[in-house]
Amino acid sequence: MKQSQISRKRDSRNVTLSRTAWHGGVRPLGGAELPGRASSVGEARRWARGLLAGWLSGDAVDDAVVLLSELVTNAVVHSDSGREPDGFVTVFVAAGVGIAHVEVIDDGSATSVPTVREASEASDGGRGLWMVDAMATAWGVHHDDEAGNAVWFEIRDGRPVETPAFSLNHMGGGE
Repeated sequence: MKQSQISRKRDSRNVTLSRTAWHGGVRPLGGAELPGRASSVGEARRWARGLLAGWLSGDAVDDAVVLLSELVTNAVVHSDSGREPDGFVTVFVAAGVGIAHVEVIDDGSATSVPTVREASEASDGGRGLWMVDAMATAWGVHHDDEAGNAVWFEIRDGRPVETPAFSLNHMGGGE
């Protein structure tokens, strides 16, 4: 991929960030751009755990970190993020008291889009989005030809979510 294509892709991801996630009492905590390789999964886990501590109960942080691991793994294994030498995965984290919103954006794929698949008992893989579907309060997928695929989820820990007196409306995205 040429440097100009990488720059356009990064710019598109920043627009995606500005149009998603910041609603419903959450605020941005951070974003990370990680190389499209397996070692990025652990790096994303450690980074997100540090950001979410104090915003969610311990069990909800654990759940969010497990789901983030699955999404980063999927991005590395199933998208051009892991296939191209200069591929990368972008992670955004937002939170409010009792709620977290996590988004993983990859370089997309010409052969597939993220979907929940039925995994066979004999298979070692194929359970990432199934787990997201089972464990997250809400989740979705957005495809953009420039930015790639974005998969997001929300986790709530059971506490009432503190909603500000005003909030920015969700401004697009295509969830």
